[in-house]
Amino acid sequence: MTKNIGKDMNGLKALKISLVTIVLVALTYFIVDTFLYGDKQTKINYQKFARQVAGASKKSTEGTDKSMVAVDGITITLGGGKYQYMKADMSFKMKNSDDKKALEKNIDDVRDLILRFTTTQNGNQLATNKGKEEYKKKLKEIIYQTFGFKIEDIYFRNFVLAP
Repeated sequence: MTKNIGKDMNGLKALKISLVTIVLVALTYFIVDTFLYGDKQTKINYQKFARQVAGASKKSTEGTDKSMVAVDGITITLGGGKYQYMKADMSFKMKNSDDKKALEKNIDDVRDLILRFTTTQNGNQLATNKGKEEYKKKLKEIIYQTFGFKIEDIYFRNFVLAP
């Protein structure tokens, strides 16, 4: 009799494993079918969600201080050195409110200038504190020369270099 009980236990384990496998396969099929091959309504909702997420990633120009302008999401390939990529979020502390308003109004042109300037920078130099300070100094100068905006200081809120 103990032999029959052992066979029944093995059969019960096999049945449980089979049921779990069937449920997992059905769940996987449901997920793949809904999101990859779903009906138009599902695709429309997914596309709407994608537009909402993309819209939410709009770059901020608001800083924590009234004299600050945030320039977020600077991601760029550097001009040389061990580090080839830089990602940074910066805040510009403006010397006066007129320059702050002007910078906010021209933020796309300023971002373009930052990106073009940053591509000329050496990643090895930006890896040092001295290099970061020199970068900020040059960036303030080039923005002033190009647009006439007086920046008191530039702060890195995030700064990442990658090889």
